[in-house]
Amino acid sequence: MLILIFLSALIIAPGCSSRKAPEGLRVVSLSPGITEIIYAIGAEDALYGITNHCNWPPKASRAKESVGDFSFPSMEKIALIQPSLILAAGDGQRKAISHLINAGYDVRVFHPADITELFAHIMEIGRILGKTKNAAELVKNMKKDISSIPKLKNKSVFIEVCPKPLIAASDKTFLSAICEKIGLSNIAVFQNSYPGVNAEWLIRKKPDYILLTGSSEQEFRALHPYIKNSKIIRPSDIDMIVRPGPRITRGMREIYYLAEDAEKKQ
Repeated sequence: MLILIFLSALIIAPGCSSRKAPEGLRVVSLSPGITEIIYAIGAEDALYGITNHCNWPPKASRAKESVGDFSFPSMEKIALIQPSLILAAGDGQRKAISHLINAGYDVRVFHPADITELFAHIMEIGRILGKTKNAAELVKNMKKDISSIPKLKNKSVFIEVCPKPLIAASDKTFLSAICEKIGLSNIAVFQNSYPGVNAEWLIRKKPDYILLTGSSEQEFRALHPYIKNSKIIRPSDIDMIVRPGPRITRGMREIYYLAEDAEKKQ
């Protein structure tokens, strides 16, 4: 029986734990964030396939078979692995997921809207892969780390996804949720998750910060020279904040300190 689980409204059943992944479980991960979770909970022995974008931890790309692109994985390569379970992110993968389900694969989708859902997803992945205890420990450590991150006060942010055309991550995105967690209020309040906006709108909104995820500061300023009053911040590794996974705590902490440093330099 095919199972497609959208975990945005996940309820975890108690008492579903075991020490080992079910015997014969062969997993393909179509999400870099999910791949990072699998390694973080020590379940990589059950992982047989990943995408070209699954580059963390570094050993993942060396040790696991690639099934191709994130949005358009190779059905042929997946078939060769003969997976018993495929874990996907959902966002940007709808066509691939539909094809995989129609081909008879068990596909489960993990697309958290916020940090609370991410924690629930980590626990569910741990349950599925027989690593409930490790998953609980990971969640515990992440919560502790997040609670230790200082909070900014009364600050606003514009989250850039693409510089041209100018596209934002709205308040409906996971990226916005982690910014809110450290005290950054997203000015892009839209029904669409990734709305297109114009420079005039951004100038009028006057956010305290512009968080870059799709360009460098030099590129952004060259494309939008009239946007001058907002402080620009860009993490050293964008993947830490755009991938719902174990490293978001490091990304959140870096955003806070980048914002704090930008204030001091003003």
